[in-house]
Amino acid sequence: MTTNEILEKMKSMQPLMRANSNNKSKIDSRKQFLKYGAQQTIQTLWSNFPKLQTDADDSSEELKGLKTAGNLLNFQLLETILYNSGIAALKDDFNVAEVLDYLEVKGEIKFLKTRLTFGNSTRPFVVFEEYNFDDNGKLIFNYSLVVPEKMDADEARKMLFNVFNYRPTVPVEIPYKIFYNNCLKVPDLALVNEEFFTLLNKDIEVLIKDSYLSAPWIFSIENASVKKQIEEGLEDLSKRFISLNPQLQMYDYDPLRILQSQSQSQIIIQKIEKNISWIKKFGYFKQDSSDFGTKNMHNVEAQEINSDFEDYIEAKANLRELQLLDFFNKFYKYLNINKVLIYGSTEWLITEARKYTVNQNGAQINSGMQSEENNNDNRESFNDRTETNEENNN
Repeated sequence: MTTNEILEKMKSMQPLMRANSNNKSKIDSRKQFLKYGAQQTIQTLWSNFPKLQTDADDSSEELKGLKTAGNLLNFQLLETILYNSGIAALKDDFNVAEVLDYLEVKGEIKFLKTRLTFGNSTRPFVVFEEYNFDDNGKLIFNYSLVVPEKMDADEARKMLFNVFNYRPTVPVEIPYKIFYNNCLKVPDLALVNEEFFTLLNKDIEVLIKDSYLSAPWIFSIENASVKKQIEEGLEDLSKRFISLNPQLQMYDYDPLRILQSQSQSQIIIQKIEKNISWIKKFGYFKQDSSDFGTKNMHNVEAQEINSDFEDYIEAKANLRELQLLDFFNKFYKYLNINKVLIYGSTEWLITEARKYTVNQNGAQINSGMQSEENNNDNRESFNDRTETNEENNN
């Protein structure tokens, strides 16, 4: 079977995969925060390719070859895995792998087991890799492929090698650099206690059920025509008039009763909003004034809302700069890259942010510098006018 035939076979199997994936899932607020936090971090750190400083010309063809959309997407995927798992591995060809097991001594990887995913979410090709050194210091490499459904092993390998360009060659050194999310090597949401998510899940479940609990409860004696008229009146306002047979009152003085309970949605929403603000605080999320309720805030207070988030992002960016610099120095020595600049790092704030009068949140960050420049301009203008007047008087 040719590669084109395999591709056609995969396309024909896509609807089946999508149909089987429509399973109802339970409430999981943690998953929502994982998506939100990971995307927020990506937008802050990886909205553009990092700046690479070299001894040679920055416009060299080799350097331009790195700055591709595919590599930027891989950096974003790397950050996503770090946010979710706390640890990830970047391969020398910029493929990103999940780390299943590893041993690293003083920055050198001695053992590594990874999982690479190719293709798409509905039809993934999963490759497990294992790198280990024997007693003689020789690197041993093994890999295994999880064959997708409806496809035999030969078809899957051909697809993997020819379409996704996977090359299972035995390397001289382990072709990976391990990245850590932080010093604890844990995902971001590990900083938030689990009970906050449990409480939020319960409140969301109650909020969903409140719509049913607070809806009118209608009690009537067993009568098919009355039940049918009530059901029709719920859908059509022109059928809201319900006629009752006088004989029904012989058996029940009040044959139709309605019980209306009070909705608790407003109270539950307030609890949910407060819980969300706690999670965002402990997880170092970006916040806004709505997380603190209705409150009049001074400019200084408004600027300080995201100070923890900005400090956390700065620490992350600093760490990523050092990790990427190690990666390039290990696998791309010929480029002579001596500095990596990522948005939000301390170096970026020093070299780039001074160009602007506001930061990423719209708060003024160098008003003092701007005021000083204005004062200098005013002093120079005053001195010029004074000198001109003295010359005219003379």
